[in-house]
Amino acid sequence: MNFSRIGLAAGTLGLILGTPAFAEQQWPESFGYLGVQGSYYDIEDGRDAIGDVENYWQPAVNLGYRFNPRFSAQLQYGKAETSAKNINLDVDAELASIVGRLHFPEWSVIGFQPYAGLGYGRNELDPEVLDTKKEDMVVGELGLQRLLSRSFMLDLGVRGLLETDDRFFDSQPYIGLNWLFGKRYAEAPAPKPAPRNEEPLWIDSDGDGVPDHLDQCPDTPAGALVDDVGCHLVLTETVNITLHVEFDHDSTTVKQGYLPEIQEVAQVLTQYPGAEVLLEGHTDSTGSATYNQNLSVARANAVMRVLISEFGIGAERIRTSGMGESQPIADNGTAEGRAQNRRVEAVIQASREEIQMR
Repeated sequence: MNFSRIGLAAGTLGLILGTPAFAEQQWPESFGYLGVQGSYYDIEDGRDAIGDVENYWQPAVNLGYRFNPRFSAQLQYGKAETSAKNINLDVDAELASIVGRLHFPEWSVIGFQPYAGLGYGRNELDPEVLDTKKEDMVVGELGLQRLLSRSFMLDLGVRGLLETDDRFFDSQPYIGLNWLFGKRYAEAPAPKPAPRNEEPLWIDSDGDGVPDHLDQCPDTPAGALVDDVGCHLVLTETVNITLHVEFDHDSTTVKQGYLPEIQEVAQVLTQYPGAEVLLEGHTDSTGSATYNQNLSVARANAVMRVLISEFGIGAERIRTSGMGESQPIADNGTAEGRAQNRRVEAVIQASREEIQMR
């Protein structure tokens, strides 16, 4: 198992997942770049004594140009030191290449733009005391590129190198960092000319005197008065009604004689669906204040039950409150005055809008 290649693959994967892509990923239409690259050169076994060397790490420098979003070309030179496998010799390894690349800007692989390359390579192995071995190679590439910022690009992939004479095949996974220069971005499209302001045709579909292109209320009733934008004018009417129900001493029973008055309240609530009623219970001054407070609440609740059970008014439209003996309307010193103070009052405030007609 080749632990060097495993280490390079793990490091490359960590860099992919840990390096955020440039937020906009706005690639220039064309640009030049200058960069450095690190690779692991894996040599196929079976060469002669000079060519059969140990695999090695090779740093390189490269210069490239992206002609348009689809095509680019790159020159590269790398140099490293290794050793022959079967003889005790140190070997200098140099690789120069020129590659044309086809890019696929419409694809994305975890934030990277893929490409494929094809070109020519010249590999030279120079041992200490023997003649230099020179190899012509066909170079193929599969790679991914990702913008790290407006000026830096990450490049990673794998190269296949086919030696033209003996058909030996080497591989070279790589990772590089490039600095971009001479960037040219696509020009923004020219803004569309503003439409001409043509006078709209005078059409008044609802006959309210306001043309349709200005009418914000297109369904105004015939004959209604309207404002400048065609909406009908309304007259607001406020309706007030007060209920007064009296009770016997220490009683919460609603007398039958008060049902017609309670019915009037129910009719108003039916006519004005948005209105609510407040029922206020009261007592005379007989008994303790605490007892009278509770009694006043019970009387208000008794009228509420009549509105709900007899006239079908929803409970959510009724509020009750106990005032105890605090708000007398007559003299508690007389039987007649105390009778008037034992009461429930109901107050409704409702409003409705009526369309004003011509």
